[in-house]
Amino acid sequence: MTHCPLCQQPLDQEEETQEPPTAQKIYPEEVKPPKRMRTTKQKRFLIWEILSVTLLTTLLIVLFLDLIISKTITWSLYPIASLVLAWIVITCPLLFPKKVAVIVPGETIPFFIYLLVIDLADNRKIDWYLRLGLPILCVIITVGLAIGIGSLFLKNKGLNIAALIVLGAGIICLGIDFIVSSYIYDRFTVNWSLYVLALTVVIGGFLLYLHFRLLKGANLKRKLRM
Repeated sequence: MTHCPLCQQPLDQEEETQEPPTAQKIYPEEVKPPKRMRTTKQKRFLIWEILSVTLLTTLLIVLFLDLIISKTITWSLYPIASLVLAWIVITCPLLFPKKVAVIVPGETIPFFIYLLVIDLADNRKIDWYLRLGLPILCVIITVGLAIGIGSLFLKNKGLNIAALIVLGAGIICLGIDFIVSSYIYDRFTVNWSLYVLALTVVIGGFLLYLHFRLLKGANLKRKLRM
């Protein structure tokens, strides 16, 4: 019907075609599932997977280049050993983030094996590993573990952590200088490391001063607010 039978006025077609409010659809035509958020464990595994594929691809490229150029494995042994070491180092904290019994040996033992492989790769003999590489690595690991364990017992962490790292770097330099001098000159002496150690003591002491100064100021403000 397009016109009124009484007054012959045209009827509004839009009103006839419109659905009443009660007849409108209650549910949407398409239901979109909620986005799934990755857990922290899944994110770590994804990062590990990407890094593993990247390192493996690089390793294969280096190996094939060495085989094509030299017809055997020669110089590629050094980057291959470095890539394997990098993979082990990133695997331990990413896949076992809270297992100290796995992380500590996993982050230390591979370095000992790596330096031994590098020494043997030169002339199939152990030359500098026992007197140079092994002692330096022991100094670095010992100082690093001391800083890590010591930081766990600090109540208020801040610039004091940076101070420990700076002081630890000075001690490492002192140990390296001592070991290298004894290896080269066959006598126990230190040279340049004393200047580095003095500088790290000054910087570390200044960082400790700033840490306790800021901590004291924060405690004072907290007391005034109370």
